[in-house]
Amino acid sequence: MQERQKKRFIKWLGLLIFNLLFGTLILIIGNDYTTWGFSNATFIPGAVTLFMFCLKLISNAGTFDLVSYSFSKIRQSMNQKDGGTGLSAHEYVEKKQTARRIKGGYYLPDIVISALFIVAGIILIII
Repeated sequence: MQERQKKRFIKWLGLLIFNLLFGTLILIIGNDYTTWGFSNATFIPGAVTLFMFCLKLISNAGTFDLVSYSFSKIRQSMNQKDGGTGLSAHEYVEKKQTARRIKGGYYLPDIVISALFIVAGIILIII
């Protein structure tokens, strides 16, 4: 149980640090220290985090499993000496789905941090 809490804390901290660094980079590159610049520096990282969260949800739904299977088959055909798994596409997709069910997902940091940054950006633009 302790390991699980540690991983969740690291996810919260990592996502927060990513957004703060990304926002700082936007401020420095844009060289705009007005409320408009701070709005951009909070809204854009929040929107990017939300977009990455949506991609993660789509990926966890199994949308890209066949694409991943195709690339693994191409890689296996390039490395003739590598025996490979020999799984069919159906078996590969089932294996991926089983692994996702076992692993589960923790999406609360993605939602909360992206919402906080987006709301902060909107509030700063209204001021």
